[in-house]
Amino acid sequence: MENTHNFILPKTNLIGVGAIKDLPNELLAWKLSKALIVTDKNMISLGYVENVEKILKNLFISYDIFDGILHPNPTVSFVEDGLSYFKKGLNVLRNYKLIISIGGGTNHDCAKAIAIVATNGGSIIDYEGYNKVTKPPLPQISINTTAGSGAELSMFAIIVDNSRKVKMTIASPFLTPYITVNDPIFMTTMPKEVTASSGFDVVSHAIEAYVSTEASPLTDSFALDAIRIAFEYLPRAYENGNDLEAKEKMMYANMMAAMAFNNAGLGYVHSMAHQLGGFYGQTHGCYNGILVPYVFEFNSVSIPKQRIMKLCEAMGTSTQDTSQAIDIIIDSIRRLTAKIEIPGKLREMGLKEKDIETLSQNAMKDITAFTNPRKGSVEDFISLFISAF
Repeated sequence: MENTHNFILPKTNLIGVGAIKDLPNELLAWKLSKALIVTDKNMISLGYVENVEKILKNLFISYDIFDGILHPNPTVSFVEDGLSYFKKGLNVLRNYKLIISIGGGTNHDCAKAIAIVATNGGSIIDYEGYNKVTKPPLPQISINTTAGSGAELSMFAIIVDNSRKVKMTIASPFLTPYITVNDPIFMTTMPKEVTASSGFDVVSHAIEAYVSTEASPLTDSFALDAIRIAFEYLPRAYENGNDLEAKEKMMYANMMAAMAFNNAGLGYVHSMAHQLGGFYGQTHGCYNGILVPYVFEFNSVSIPKQRIMKLCEAMGTSTQDTSQAIDIIIDSIRRLTAKIEIPGKLREMGLKEKDIETLSQNAMKDITAFTNPRKGSVEDFISLFISAF
């Protein structure tokens, strides 16, 4: 019986304090060519874009800067605005050879979407779902500043279609960036609320990947270590943005969780959080922080005892009683979210009862739901939303 698990990663990953210094060597292949930088005005004001500009200038790589990403949760309109840079009049296209995204998940996902449409044509909406991309996109270099969505190394892009109030999940191995840079020096300026939301996104990625129906020993090892690290270092990173050790540890946790979910998939936490983000536009990681305890309890009947025990141990406690382990896991998650001041209920983040049925129907169709360990119905989603309301 076949039981295959493909493992997809960027070609090169530059990791650790000072890793940005290794980027010039990786860019030699594009010397004398042209790049599009995809970023936001905050990254420019912090000086991060200027750091990359200096590298490009030294290699005689010309570039344009698209800084039209105006808020978290990238939209179809952001993608279209970025694509407008490819046209310089009379239908003549600028000959960009690569795309460089600088920032967090929003910027990386927007860059992926631009890169797809630039070579495949049409609208980004055409590529919603799995494996709809037929041609390689422009190569992407992702310089990451958060820990994190994992978008800098994943084959997923999450784009909001405001016309439907839906966060589209676009997935294809083609979306995987070519080179990533994770340098904690770029992460010390994260505001506390970004550290909290992006940090819990790491936890939710790791938990969902670990209990996914596509989990493998390889993804398990990354997921469990990511959980161990995050439970120890996320509170420290949240309390002190200049704690470089904590930032570096969370950088590694982010990458490990991303490697896990990129290859094992996610579950109902993300299929639900995507719909909330599409409707109300608030922070993805905070939605996850509220939802994980409820979804984990729902899933627990379908998770093998041994896996529950290992998850409990990764959070710092051991027991031989399955029911007790489930309670410990849920309590540990809630204590962590309380430490980093994530809201406790979805009503605090905009959820309206009248929207729950539509949100549930959409969550059922989100591709991240397909690898959830327990198969539910629209009614189950409604119950989960109501419980977390």
